Amino acid sequence: MVYCPMKLSVLQEDLLKSVALASKFTSSKAQLPILGNILLRAKEGKLQLAATNLETGISTKLPAKIEKEGEITVPAKIILELISHFRPGQVLLEEEKGQLKVSSQNAKASVSGLSTKEFPNVPNSLNKKSFSLKKETISVLSKEVCFAAASMDTRPVLSGVYIKIGNNPVAVATDGFRLSYKDLKSENSVVLKDKERTSFLLPATIIQELGKSLNPQSEDINVELNDKEGQIIFESEEAVLTARLIEGQFPDYQKVLPKGWSVKTEISKDELLQGVKAASVFAKEAGSVIKLSFKKDGLSISSESNLYGSEEISIDSRVEGEELTIAFNYKFVLDFLNSITGDSVLIQTQSATSPTLFQNTKDDSYKHIIMPVRLQS
Repeated sequence: MVYCPMKLSVLQEDLLKSVALASKFTSSKAQLPILGNILLRAKEGKLQLAATNLETGISTKLPAKIEKEGEITVPAKIILELISHFRPGQVLLEEEKGQLKVSSQNAKASVSGLSTKEFPNVPNSLNKKSFSLKKETISVLSKEVCFAAASMDTRPVLSGVYIKIGNNPVAVATDGFRLSYKDLKSENSVVLKDKERTSFLLPATIIQELGKSLNPQSEDINVELNDKEGQIIFESEEAVLTARLIEGQFPDYQKVLPKGWSVKTEISKDELLQGVKAASVFAKEAGSVIKLSFKKDGLSISSESNLYGSEEISIDSRVEGEELTIAFNYKFVLDFLNSITGDSVLIQTQSATSPTLFQNTKDDSYKHIIMPVRLQS
């Protein structure tokens, strides 16, 4: 094995933050043990950390006092737990014959490392900028769109966020049961256009992690689309995040967006939130199903469990159109309500089996669609 000896000191607080972030991109279940490790590289007055699971990756740097430049990889789980128990202050890192010596004022440890020779290449900068995104856009996508993507990867296209760039940029995610649509044009969020493509599909998790890594003072995020490698690379002041673009045809979301309505209501967000939470007591015991009944005198929310009982909550609201009862998974409704900040919500649909629109009345650029639950007759 080939090791490059290194010696440096760094603040425990800075190191812990960077190791915790990098560890999210490792894979302990992979057949390649090196993918469970974090690369530590001392170079040019900085300590660089890198990690990858081959689908996503991260490279970040932090200030350090470098005595000897070098590099080593160490198990992410071990180094994270170790550094978290060290007291705040200076931590000394020194590589010695394949071991990473870690010491502070009151503790010292030795961690077995692996050579960096087999560590995959993780980009630490862009080769070219395809376009840029405002940091606010990343936050919006993370909060309003990503949660609607599928968490399981049985259908990879549903675990991603579809982003269309150009004159009419939009972002869409769906798991097949709900869909979040965000019109990005109003935010002037896409600063530059990419001449080579108009859309792409990337893992929702990369947007969420990018949002978590940004601080309030961050500038716009530069983005590179590398079609040759099938990658997208995000560069911020804090880190460079890499993700493999998802291949496949994203569902035609335009077909799901309601074109009309037979019933609609505008209702207080807080009252709806409390009503759904209350109905969830019995819904949790009955397949997570709640019923929304649109009546002339308002909206009622109910749930029923054959084993435990039932509940109904009435909320004053102005209902337009026919009377109708629709069933939903209460978790989906809560997820939407927790994604918005407005005071009131618009709900509209065409029938008890049609896609139903939930919308913040103060933001028509954000549309959330939930598919009703078909009830046994």
